[in-house]
Amino acid sequence: MKIGLRWFLAFSFLLLAVHEAHELAHAAAGRLLCGEWPVRDFNAWHFTRECGSWWPTAAGPLFSYAVMLTGALLARRGGVALIFAANPFARVFTAAMGGGDEMVVAQRIAGIAERPLPLRIAVLIFVTIVCGSAVAFAWRAMRGVSRRGVWFTVALLWPMVLTGLALFVAGNRLLRAGVLAAPDVAGTPPLVILVSAAAVVLTAATLPWLRPRASARPSARP
Repeated sequence: MKIGLRWFLAFSFLLLAVHEAHELAHAAAGRLLCGEWPVRDFNAWHFTRECGSWWPTAAGPLFSYAVMLTGALLARRGGVALIFAANPFARVFTAAMGGGDEMVVAQRIAGIAERPLPLRIAVLIFVTIVCGSAVAFAWRAMRGVSRRGVWFTVALLWPMVLTGLALFVAGNRLLRAGVLAAPDVAGTPPLVILVSAAAVVLTAATLPWLRPRASARPSARP
């Protein structure tokens, strides 16, 4: 099986769409459980009043874990891209740095404002088990893919690079400069809506590209 440029482009669009769906999971849970849409940018959000529930924070990673599971179930039909689009490496990396949604949820459940080492270790172990299992499944499912190690590494690291540079750095910088930053729709700036809508449309258009193609085999000599 062969993975090439078309797969990489489709994967890039997919991961942007999945990232936005992750953020929408936070926002929708906030509206449902806290009575308001959070004010947000491409990767951060907050409520304008106090909300006692930690479920809006948990909704994002729970959605990402569900995407990884779906990818595992559909691995033979291009679902490997879903596993990586949920950005498992970034989830482990932020947990290792003592941050991330999972850490905030753990703090709320424990009822503490600090992030002591035992709590950080527990969160890291949990996230590593969940995301590591998904990544290991993706590696096994890519058996037979040409240049397997290269594409596995690209698929693992590229989501964090693309979302970090295109959304967190460039996108949020444009918002701070006032580019399509207001008026917001349900707490979401127009620029975020525009970029996310484009990602969804492009994902739908390129979805067939996510299934690896069979490599051409030389014809047998008589």
